[in-house]
Amino acid sequence: MEDNSGLSSRGRFLMIETLFTQALGLVAPWQVEEVIFKPESGRIDFQVRFGAAIHACPACGAAAQPLHDRLARSWRHLDFFQYEANLHAEVPRVACAACGKVTQIAVPWAREGSRFTLLFEALTLMLAPTMSVLAAGRLLRVRSRRLWRVINHHVGQARAQESHAGVRAIGVDETASKRGQTYISVFYDLDKQRLLFATPGRDKATLGTFASDLAEHGGEPTAITHVSMDMSGSFQAGAAEHFPDAEVCFDRFHVVALSSTALDEVRRAEVKSEPQLKGTRWGLHKKPADWTVKQTETMHW
Repeated sequence: MEDNSGLSSRGRFLMIETLFTQALGLVAPWQVEEVIFKPESGRIDFQVRFGAAIHACPACGAAAQPLHDRLARSWRHLDFFQYEANLHAEVPRVACAACGKVTQIAVPWAREGSRFTLLFEALTLMLAPTMSVLAAGRLLRVRSRRLWRVINHHVGQARAQESHAGVRAIGVDETASKRGQTYISVFYDLDKQRLLFATPGRDKATLGTFASDLAEHGGEPTAITHVSMDMSGSFQAGAAEHFPDAEVCFDRFHVVALSSTALDEVRRAEVKSEPQLKGTRWGLHKKPADWTVKQTETMHW
């Protein structure tokens, strides 16, 4: 039977299969075999079929090996409009006569072991720097711990390719985590302004952990010429032990903060004998060019 478009039901179905095969970026012998749309459940499911009877062995590369069996697998994909999309496929395993192994074929839309498509993982990595993983999980309707596995995998791969051979000046600082319950020490390449490493803790041992990681990525602890830090005794001891040839520099923020604190203490002590010092706190912290007329007169006095 044909409708007003002149296409049979089978023809319309084949056109839908072709459309979604192209939309998913599939190439032969992979193709969409069935589309199941469930608007009441807010999802759309694609059944993908491998349409060949032979394939090269994934283990040794021997060509034209017979398929051994097929294993059912599913992956979460990017939403189609407002509907959650999922891919399903019976993934073949190849029985290789050359190497004697039975090996599963790699699907082109997902990495091995993942239950997300590569495009879904790419979206996760785009969201991670802009919001918490918990918020990203709510947006994507996925438990945050599953997203953490995706992030850890790709960050690990990226870090494995990082070279720290040219690092010469580093900065170290700590930041609070879990509402101040724990601390994380972070290490920066001050020349290229990039994060090199982060590790729990804020003691002497954290610099040793970083020194080991630096060496693992082609860096040389003895080649570090400058270490910028706050005035933490633990950091100073760690720098002396693990970066013996480096000059320790106290970062400007902490030096200025300490000098400002000392200045306030002296002002509060002397205002008792010099009442005119009252109200000069902010003027003392300003550059002379930013003083008001009254502040200028007071400072000259």
